[in-house]
Amino acid sequence: MPKQIVVADDHPLFRSAISSLLISLHKNGASANANDIKVAEVEDFSSLIELLKSSHSTVSLILLDLKLPDIKGIEGLLFLKKNYPSLPVVIVSAYDEDKIIHNAMQYGASGFIPKNLEMPIIANAISDILAGNVWYPQISTSDSHITNDFKELTCTQLKVLSLLKEGLLNKEMASSMNVTEATIKAHLTEIFRKLNVSNRTQAVLLAKELDLPDSNLEH
Repeated sequence: MPKQIVVADDHPLFRSAISSLLISLHKNGASANANDIKVAEVEDFSSLIELLKSSHSTVSLILLDLKLPDIKGIEGLLFLKKNYPSLPVVIVSAYDEDKIIHNAMQYGASGFIPKNLEMPIIANAISDILAGNVWYPQISTSDSHITNDFKELTCTQLKVLSLLKEGLLNKEMASSMNVTEATIKAHLTEIFRKLNVSNRTQAVLLAKELDLPDSNLEH
């Protein structure tokens, strides 16, 4: 069965470039049979999840951009590692601040590839990852403290936290998730407990650790 690599990025030119790179790497590797590898492209996180629901058993690797139209930051990585813990996920992003890379390492990414690297370096990084290794750029370790508390949240609680960051009220969150307000309150209670905070404001402030920094970067 062909190995499937999923490129999740909302920039069509970058998706195409990475897909071509993956096929080229495979052709130049141990096997010249390009049918042994299949590259799927998706432009948003929702499409990625739909693809995984139908064919996650055939997916060998996900290359995930941190800034997709429907999810921004480390939340997507957390969701994937919760639902598909054995599936390797590599972050490929224009946001390469040390703090973000530390977050990716902390939350289980198999690698972090900055988009500003030259294509030959990206090719070498992906080759290492496909060989079963991890690949990260050299970064400072002077500010490497990252909370582990988000790992304790369930997928549903991560969704509630995401809606909380958007400023939604309990009633609005309940409507969005098709549950009762009582269910939302129960989730919030558990979120506060796991994050060791006492109110919504504190939870939102702490959850900023998962966000991308303010920037003019488009991808």
